[in-house]
Amino acid sequence: MKRTRLERVRLGLLFSIAVLFFALAIVRLGQFQIVNATEYAAIVEGQSSGRISIPAERGMIYDRYGRVVAKSVVRQSLYAYPKSRSEMRRVATFLEDLFDLKSGTAISRYGLETNRFRWIKRHLNDRLADRLADQAPVGLYLRTEPARQYPFGAVGKQVLGFTNIDNVGLSGFELSHDSTLTGQRGWADYRRDGNRKTYRVQEQALVNPVPGKSIVLTIDWQLQEIVEEELASAVEKYNAIDGMVAFIDCATGQILSLAHFDPKEKDHNRPLRLAAVTDQFEPGSSFKPFTAAAMLDAGVIDFSDSVDCEMGKWKVGRRTIHDDKEHGWLNFRQIIELSSNIGLGKCAMLVEGETLMETYRKFGFGRKSGLSFPGETRGRLSTPQVWSDYNTAAMAMGHSVAVNTLQMATAIAAIANGGKLYQPSLVLGYVDNNGRVKRTGNPEIISHPIKPTSADSLRSFLRGVVVNGTGYPANSEFVSIAGKTGTAEIPDLINGGYHKHRFMASFCGFFPADKPIVAGIVVLKNPKPITYGGHTSGRAFRQIAERYAVSNPDLFAVADRICAKREEKLDITIETPDFIGRDIVQTRLMAEREGVNVRCYAESGSVIWQYPAPDRLMLADDEILLAVTTKDNGQLDMSDLKGLTIRRASAFLDYTGIKYTIEGSGRVTHQSIRPGEPLTSNTVCRLRCRPI
Repeated sequence: MKRTRLERVRLGLLFSIAVLFFALAIVRLGQFQIVNATEYAAIVEGQSSGRISIPAERGMIYDRYGRVVAKSVVRQSLYAYPKSRSEMRRVATFLEDLFDLKSGTAISRYGLETNRFRWIKRHLNDRLADRLADQAPVGLYLRTEPARQYPFGAVGKQVLGFTNIDNVGLSGFELSHDSTLTGQRGWADYRRDGNRKTYRVQEQALVNPVPGKSIVLTIDWQLQEIVEEELASAVEKYNAIDGMVAFIDCATGQILSLAHFDPKEKDHNRPLRLAAVTDQFEPGSSFKPFTAAAMLDAGVIDFSDSVDCEMGKWKVGRRTIHDDKEHGWLNFRQIIELSSNIGLGKCAMLVEGETLMETYRKFGFGRKSGLSFPGETRGRLSTPQVWSDYNTAAMAMGHSVAVNTLQMATAIAAIANGGKLYQPSLVLGYVDNNGRVKRTGNPEIISHPIKPTSADSLRSFLRGVVVNGTGYPANSEFVSIAGKTGTAEIPDLINGGYHKHRFMASFCGFFPADKPIVAGIVVLKNPKPITYGGHTSGRAFRQIAERYAVSNPDLFAVADRICAKREEKLDITIETPDFIGRDIVQTRLMAEREGVNVRCYAESGSVIWQYPAPDRLMLADDEILLAVTTKDNGQLDMSDLKGLTIRRASAFLDYTGIKYTIEGSGRVTHQSIRPGEPLTSNTVCRLRCRPI
């Protein structure tokens, strides 16, 4: 059949179009497959796969005895990534049913958008995660995430701090050591089909995450728990605004406990600060031991000299310094024991103001500790323009000085250990890949703020504060405590001067007194109606010391402990007989009959004092120390103190009322007054001790 010319034109046009179409398709295909193959392959890969980061497991935190105090656990989290409006509507409907939301509110509540990532709920419980794995529509996905867990709850959280939902440290140790604990993130590829149903099934790591390092703290969580309980109890009992505590190891500077308690704090699980290092206060009389250290080292004080304390009121220039009680003439030991502002102020004038400042700096005041803890303050230690008598006296008794709690604990530990100021430390070591602890190094000595001989004498004075002076409420029959009380007016930061009826009460000390192991301080802000540091902070300090000693019999040796707090007898204990009022001859016979040992140099006279006291439980092989007076004139003679612990020897000397100094630690090896010599009020006995 012969086609017309028009038909031939039409067929030619269609053929040309077909050829042109296939030619263009081939060219375009060549462009996709050859010329721009890499580019378009990347686009396809991006539509069907992707890369996500995998967070590293955060390092664990241990206390000094290996207790886990912070760890990471695995949790499932839910997120949305709808690719179309229909998917988004299905996701919204599912979420409204799941969380019992009002219809039509899920999109705005969670900010749902197509092709946008949105977290729905982080760290789901296991039951909800299992349900979502089975029922969640396309567009809702689960992600495995690490979460932080604290096995001891709120205990120690002020030290540890906390992390946010993404496991990033926000406060405390978690913040200051975040880079070490966090580790390095890994990366993973994911793939999905055209319907993206496999998106949430496979996440295979390309680069494995590197876990963070685990860290061992110097904190003893047992002591930390005791401290927090007793501090909270003291704040409540004495109606204080808040309280702070710090305890450290005397021999290393390692921090054993740091805490504060503020009843107004809203969330004790998410503390934003640690007041023991961030808050500063005027220490008042608890600062006096460091002034005494400067005087003892300067050699300007003779223990036999007395100072007129002006019956409680002393005018210095245009100012007046007061004592809490009216005192007349006191020797230096009594000035410390009775906390006389006037007596110490007069003694301080024998030392130049710059010498005092130099000693304070050596004790670590006026600078940061080097702990690198968030928000740590350096305190305030400023030199006055003129070293007037009043400025010298005021600084000597802890006025115009600002400290933090950790500084005070570190400084009193330097007196307790014989004159070494250690760099306070919070990290004991790091855990390597084999689970072994690599310690950070030997304790670092910053300075020697007091001579060992001066520290020996000052320790005995601070023991006297607890036995005979303002710190007597801190005295314990279970563990010997030494320290200094403080009751300081709180500065008025708005109007200047001081609040007349608001006080900062403190007790700064160490235990056991004769061989110090632990040093620390308890501070209560504005306790009332009882305001004195000894009656408030001192009692709390004693409670902490006793509970810690009871809980650690291996740390606090049993050899010289009176089991006064025990209600039941042990096989190694007996009840102390009552020898007071008996003739010494009769006493010796009774002691032999009871199977106990007594120590007494006198051959005649009556027993007027004994240690341990009657009816206490004592170790069966221990000695009872006696003080005997003759029937004729009531004269007391020196006992044989050699071989006794400082605690027992000082108990006898405290009872006699004579002045004494102690050099060294451990047991008495030499006494300047021979056994049997008569004792008078002017007698000064010097004891030398060494560990045995």
